Amino acid sequence: MDGLQPEKFVMLNGIGSVTLRSGRKLPVSYQFGAHQEHHWVGYLIVETAHTDPSEFSYKVLLHCEGGTAVELAVTNWTDQYMTVVGRPLPQLDRVA
Repeated sequence: MDGLQPEKFVMLNGIGSVTLRSGRKLPVSYQFGAHQEHHWVGYLIVETAHTDPSEFSYKVLLHCEGGTAVELAVTNWTDQYMTVVGRPLPQLDRVA
């Protein structure tokens, strides 16, 4: 080995809600496979069949069950899930 430590792989799972561009909130379950300090990649399990796709063209705000707020960009979606990338917001930037 070259002195580098192997990265630990820990899934981050939970429940929360997303706030869409219109201000509408949807309940979600989330799964993040990669979640480093400033870079999160994962899925939101959410019913989107009756949501206008333009709602996903701007930032989506995830409120996690533990109080963390994550600003997300949607990279793909179906009627049942969204693939997302994002970053957690500092405590002072969180929306109530």
